[in-house]
Amino acid sequence: MTHAIDLKEFRPDFRPAGDGKRSGPPSLRLVQPLAPVPAVPVLPTAAEPDVSDAGPAVAALPVTKAARRARVEAFVNGLPFLVLIVVSVAGFGAILQLAVQDHRLRALRLQDTVAMAGLWFCSLCYLINRYGASQRSPVARTGLQAAMSQQDGEARGGRHVTVLVPSYCEEPRVIRMTVLSAALAVYPARNIVVLVDDPVTDTVSVARSLEAVDGVRRDLAVPVERMRDQQRAFALRRRSGLFDPAREADLLSRNFHWLADWLDRYGQAFLAGGQPAFAHIDRYFMDAILWPLVGHYRKRAEAATSLRSAGAIEAAYADVSVAFCTDITTFQRKQFANLSHAANKAMNLNAYIALMGGRYRKRSQSGRGYLRAETGRRADLAVRRPDYILTLDADSVIKPEYLRNLAAVLEQDETLGVVQTPYLSFPDSTTCVERYAGATTDIQYLVHQGSSHFKAGFWVGANALIRFEALKAIETVDVQNGMPVPVFIQDRTVIEDTGSTIDLLAKGWGVSNYYAALARSATPADFGALCIQRKRWCNGGLIILGSLLRAMWIAPRGSFGLLGFVLRLHYLVSPVVGNICLFVLMVNSRPSLSFLFAMALAVLPYFLLYGLDLRRLGYRFGDLVAVSALNLLLLPVAFAGILESLVQLVTGRKTSFARTPKVEGRTVVPVFYFLFYGATLGFMGWIAAASVATGNLWAAVSPAANACLILYGLVRYIGLRNVLADCMAGFRRG
Repeated sequence: MTHAIDLKEFRPDFRPAGDGKRSGPPSLRLVQPLAPVPAVPVLPTAAEPDVSDAGPAVAALPVTKAARRARVEAFVNGLPFLVLIVVSVAGFGAILQLAVQDHRLRALRLQDTVAMAGLWFCSLCYLINRYGASQRSPVARTGLQAAMSQQDGEARGGRHVTVLVPSYCEEPRVIRMTVLSAALAVYPARNIVVLVDDPVTDTVSVARSLEAVDGVRRDLAVPVERMRDQQRAFALRRRSGLFDPAREADLLSRNFHWLADWLDRYGQAFLAGGQPAFAHIDRYFMDAILWPLVGHYRKRAEAATSLRSAGAIEAAYADVSVAFCTDITTFQRKQFANLSHAANKAMNLNAYIALMGGRYRKRSQSGRGYLRAETGRRADLAVRRPDYILTLDADSVIKPEYLRNLAAVLEQDETLGVVQTPYLSFPDSTTCVERYAGATTDIQYLVHQGSSHFKAGFWVGANALIRFEALKAIETVDVQNGMPVPVFIQDRTVIEDTGSTIDLLAKGWGVSNYYAALARSATPADFGALCIQRKRWCNGGLIILGSLLRAMWIAPRGSFGLLGFVLRLHYLVSPVVGNICLFVLMVNSRPSLSFLFAMALAVLPYFLLYGLDLRRLGYRFGDLVAVSALNLLLLPVAFAGILESLVQLVTGRKTSFARTPKVEGRTVVPVFYFLFYGATLGFMGWIAAASVATGNLWAAVSPAANACLILYGLVRYIGLRNVLADCMAGFRRG
């Protein structure tokens, strides 16, 4: 059972620091908060890897000197990527020429050439996406500067956001951190609903989840009530003619100091209750979310002393009174028999979205609960109809400026249905699996940013700000257990966000990625859990492919450009094409020296850029070896996901949604994967030995390197002792 943090036990003195100076964590001294403004305050972005020049991409810029300079900068930034693309195309051209000229091995070359074409297609799409990302960065910076005044007005305009946090048997601390990040976001008109989907029979898990949410609400009620009391007291003094500018400014400054002190104490208490395995996540939460807020409110405290206008002081109180969200509730769909109980995240979200804008009474019949629509005043449950919905996974966090900045993007472009910031992994992980699996996730951040330049973005479900009107546009009705069930986020596949992107495109709604790192999400820390996650990611692309082709024909004109379609096609089929082609080349290729050099020329730009991107994201160029080993270990995982897609295509039966385990220990790796590794290692060794025996040393290079990478991955990511234990456990079970 979790409990609310008792700040009085941590530090009994609740008085604000009179001089505004206090020794905080080292990172606090690096924070440069912005001065207060009458509208919703703009927060600084904490230090992140140099992945963007934060800001939304704005398509149309005024013809000014700054805009021309931005376009020149875009050209210069994109030139290296264009060179890499040309080199890659030249290398593939050489492969085609060799395949045509070599008559003696033409049958073998056909297999090699087809497989190489698939890998080259995937690498070329990566290069194109990275070129697109290079074009977005300078335009985004200029566009944001031009739109800042408009953003301030819109953010204060009160477009309501409902934050939905789907949760299934999560650790209480994970829930607390996610809810806290949403509650501390700088956006006044919001409420938070945690969709607790724990089995109703598991009363312990349900109680822990509910208590975690209640604890956050109780904790935040302390500063919220104080700030609202201070606001009411100021209003009373002003109406009574007791307004003293200097005294009021000093009092406002003290209130800001008190708020900063409270956040500081809260953060220290939060850190004290952490677990060593998740210390890097806690540290990121403090450094990127809490400490910047502490610095921000201290800066506002200093600026408040110079205020003399009653209107300015009133506006500051108005801002701070809604700084933290306490409208935090929970909802359990499994308590009601007339709501969908389908075991996946999409239907958990759909069950609540379908209730939005309505009033309901709770009924009981034959020992089962029901929700009935209520037109009168006697409603047990009233669900707000928001303008926007933020879906936020329970293992993700957002930075304070997330809602404010992304809501402004939706306001600027009425054709956008979804705007998001693709998440990064939490930095400074302590396990190899989490670090290098996180690296592959972080690379996708840059890929998604580039796809947005070509209007080929996909919704990535860990976090997304969605226009409610867009969800209503793609609403369908399914029948489950004889009941009509509204469906907004499709659950035809286990990658519900990807499928819903196609539905939105078909209705003319766009998807865009905000070019700033404003969200983080957890990465599995052990290989068994990672296998479950990546198997799910590889399952569904083939099923959705038909929907993409249909959407291309029925979508409004201009929704699909040729290059955008190709990039979307790559996103769906890359798990199939990339992994199968790689495996074919591993086990079938007997390259000549000239063919080997042509292959290297075709894919070298991809690996060079991938390594440089790793450096840009805070890793090392040499980590490319560890990432490659991990990708080879995930080959059978990808094949398992592809097989499930094929089974669903043939049988029509949906694949069950396998949730990623979030535990401190290990998740057992299926024995099938080890059989695959053993067979692959044996075959690679045989090819290498045979090539050496025949004097074809170049033909032994590739299989020997792949075998070494697989062995390296088994030792580093799983461990030989765990390999033996998992194999024995698998054979005992079946």
